[in-house]
Parts: sequence; C-alpha cells; structure tokens
Amino acid sequence: MSKDKEKFLRGFESEIILFEAAAREIKKAGLARLPSSEKLKAELDGLAAHKTALQAELRKIRREEKEYDTLRQNVDSLLERSDEQNQEHRREHITGLE
Repeated sequence: MSKDKEKFLRGFESEIILFEAAAREIKKAGLARLPSSEKLKAELDGLAAHKTALQAELRKIRREEKEYDTLRQNVDSLLERSDEQNQEHRREHITGLE
C-alpha cells in the first residue's frame, strides 16, 4: 500500500468504521434499500410533532399534580384544625363535668 493510501485510510478510519457498522445493521434488518430522505424527514417531522404534543401533555399533568398537592395540603390543614377543635371541645366538656 502506498503511503498516500495509508494516510488517507487513517484520516477516514472512524468514518469507515461507522459506515461498515451501519452496513452490517442494515443487512441484519433485512433492508435492501434505505428509505428516501423525504420519507425519513416526514417521519422525523411526525415524531417531533408527537414529542411536542407529549411535552404539552406532561406540562398539563404537572400543573394538575401541583393543584392536587395544594388541595391535599389544604384538606390536611383543615382536618388538623378540625382535630384540634374537637380536642379543645372535649377538654372543655371534660373540664365542665368536673
């Protein structure tokens, strides 16, 4: 092999390795031809739109979760006050009986 050819191969070694790995995966998948770039772009656009919709849904769910946490805290607070008032009422009632 000439020095120029060796230098060329070393310069593009990583790309060659990636290309060969991709070719092996394509053969394993049984694909004879790669999909067209238009088809891949359409699929990527669809996936991006789906991702955006899922992110919006996630934001909505997180807002609802925050609201439910606030409601739960309010209910817990009300129940604690109610328990305290019941205990105070019992103390007053017991004190009044003595």
